[in-house]
Amino acid sequence: MKIGRIEIHAVAAESLGVRSLCTHVTTPDVSILFDPSAGLAMRFGLEPHPLEYEALETALADIKALSRESDVLSISHYHYDHVRPTYTNYRYNFSSREDTIRMFEGKRVLVKDYRDKINPSQRRRAYYFRKHVADVVEEMIWTDGEEFRFGDTTVTYTEPLPHGPNETPLGYVVATCVQYETSKVVFAPDIQGPSNKRSLAHLLSLEPDAMIVGGPPIYLPKHLFGDDARSTALFCLVALANNVGVLVADHHLMRSAGWNDWLKPVKNTAVEMGNDVLSMAEFEGDDINCLEANRNRLYEDKPPSQDFVDWTNATDEYKRLNKPPI
Repeated sequence: MKIGRIEIHAVAAESLGVRSLCTHVTTPDVSILFDPSAGLAMRFGLEPHPLEYEALETALADIKALSRESDVLSISHYHYDHVRPTYTNYRYNFSSREDTIRMFEGKRVLVKDYRDKINPSQRRRAYYFRKHVADVVEEMIWTDGEEFRFGDTTVTYTEPLPHGPNETPLGYVVATCVQYETSKVVFAPDIQGPSNKRSLAHLLSLEPDAMIVGGPPIYLPKHLFGDDARSTALFCLVALANNVGVLVADHHLMRSAGWNDWLKPVKNTAVEMGNDVLSMAEFEGDDINCLEANRNRLYEDKPPSQDFVDWTNATDEYKRLNKPPI
């Protein structure tokens, strides 16, 4: 899809079968691949279904190809569905240190600062990411609150926004506004709605024509994402649908089979305003394919091979080091 002369490509997301919000944005001056990673995870006491591993292989092939084409790789935070791990993990990431180094070699990399506004686990991940790729990239630049110019394109990063409600233990992310001429596109992953109104005010102040946003994790139990956070996220998404011409809401939201019912007030508001609310799949013109949300049904309708079942019953270390037989 094009917003003015800004072209947007939804690369990977839950509605496309994997955990991700990877997005490719191109202007006449620069191409940027945002959050170039994807992953899977345990759900319902089950390892990902073989179809999910196949979707992960496809998504990562697309991400790697686009990383080679892109001028800039941008990282909003250090969860592994947003940045590639620098160690071997075939269980959930299909990653290795060598593979990650190849992806970032010779690239200009714009990353969230790991020295401030970050939780301990992300700081550790960021430290090792920087340690292993810093010598091969063209340059690596902190982004928090910074603005960059590429010809007539302006790329503005927000100050760190909470990864969900205020005081969340999950840390912070940076959102990005890409502007060319009068068109603006905002990439705002993992703000979980947003599920706090200060993040909403910040995003609305950017006055975007289109926004890609990480929706709320309504699949989590309420002691982890409670009623107050859910109602705030709904309020904020309705406000975004009221003000943004094209709103793409995906990621954590689509891990719940009830995502569509939950999103109805947001979609109704968009219709009233003549705006659009879409998943990443719909944005690309594809069918919605929320594999994780439907994992129980996948195991019932399409039972895996015995070899795959044996792999799922192996030790965690074995699964980390050995690819599943799909």
